[in-house]
Amino acid sequence: MSKRFGECIALITGSGSGIGRASAVLLAREGAVVVVNDISEKSAEVTANLIRETGGEAHVIAGDVTVPNFVDEMFDDVVDRYGRVDVVHNNVGFGGRNSIVDTDDESWRHGLDGNLGATFRGIRAAVRVMAPRRRGAIVNTASAAGTRKVPGVVPYYGTAKAGVIQLTREAAVEAGEFGIRVNAVVPGSVRTPAFESYLGAYRFQRYVAQLPLHRMAEPEDIAHAVAFLASAEAAAITGIALPVDSGVGAVLYQPVMDQ
Repeated sequence: MSKRFGECIALITGSGSGIGRASAVLLAREGAVVVVNDISEKSAEVTANLIRETGGEAHVIAGDVTVPNFVDEMFDDVVDRYGRVDVVHNNVGFGGRNSIVDTDDESWRHGLDGNLGATFRGIRAAVRVMAPRRRGAIVNTASAAGTRKVPGVVPYYGTAKAGVIQLTREAAVEAGEFGIRVNAVVPGSVRTPAFESYLGAYRFQRYVAQLPLHRMAEPEDIAHAVAFLASAEAAAITGIALPVDSGVGAVLYQPVMDQ
């Protein structure tokens, strides 16, 4: 059985856990050599070992994508080692809970840079190394929080993720002439141990029951969307933001009128 990413070199940021790890494992299973990046070297090595245990090839480059010059140096390292980069998944992101009035300037700056700036640098470096070969696929992780306000979530997160969606369009138009496709996945809530712990068992069940599909997305669900957008199956698709949200984006919120 042929593998969609045979002989491809894929670089995935934030792949030490969650969506990034699922994406790395899936692309490796589909034949890619995966460069695993995470701020935690220990977490990155866990992902790499999961890939190696199933016969795949993985290379770890640990580091912080918010550090000046790191992203460009990482891409140069990959090109020096493998000669090219075929697929990039810009997946780094972080949030939290806070209000606008309680978010200080430094948190705002760091949040925008970590969620949007890191994606910008990943796109810029990817286009730089892909353009000479006139091919490549870039997939960015946005969020449903970038399309609507999620009450309680720190304001830089949704603002930055909205920026990721527009940046995806900007890059798709600019990079198209080089044969490079740029798309985004837009996850809703994703089942993770941290999210389940945050809600608690009863509230988690109530949350899931209110989703149109009555199931929460798993990290692997997002990874499958990433793999599709990065594959030749999506050869004519660029500039889109693909929701993977169990249908919640199809629901128009209505204030309760009757008690």
